[in-house]
Amino acid sequence: MKRLLFLIIAGGLVYLNYTNPTREDHEAFLLEELQTLGPVSEEQFVQATRDVDFSNFMICSATKTTLDSRMISVGYLKEVRLINDQWVQETMRKLQGRQGY
Repeated sequence: MKRLLFLIIAGGLVYLNYTNPTREDHEAFLLEELQTLGPVSEEQFVQATRDVDFSNFMICSATKTTLDSRMISVGYLKEVRLINDQWVQETMRKLQGRQGY
């Protein structure tokens, strides 16, 4: 009985680790969110995500700002969700300010 329980728990952890979103999944999601507010080139996106840190917790993943550690997005079961929509708006304002809008 204990072995069966151990195998079920181990199998669940392996499945969660397998379906954990990668850094690329988070970056694609953040680029999509930024592009809903206006056009963003790849170069601008690289510049905007320079201060974004990716954390992998084996069963879930997250991105956060490196300056004040505010969480931006969280990923679980191959799905990424936006936690901090202010980051998207602030980043878009900065990008538009650099373009001269």
